Amino acid sequence: MKISIIAATVIFSVTLSGCAVKNDKTQFQGLGLTYQSDIKKLDNGNYFTEVEAAPAAGRIHGATGTASKKASDFCRVQNKTMKEVKTDIDTHLLVNGVARLTFQCV
Repeated sequence: MKISIIAATVIFSVTLSGCAVKNDKTQFQGLGLTYQSDIKKLDNGNYFTEVEAAPAAGRIHGATGTASKKASDFCRVQNKTMKEVKTDIDTHLLVNGVARLTFQCV
């Protein structure tokens, strides 16, 4: 009985530990982690990035701030400014904040 409870707990924990975003980069922000996807060019010419932030990394506020900074830095390298097209926010596991940012470099 004990072994089946332990096995079920391990399987449940592994299942829930997955990220809500494609994790191309993990970085400490404050005391927590952020999971960041690379910037992708969309078919319509816009760009897209997404960030998941743990509570100690600012949760939703940390995720939106990191996504915005990442997009701004991407555009700055091209000597352009970032123009936000759309931002979607969500939570993962009711704990981590998730931000999905669609933007243009103008």
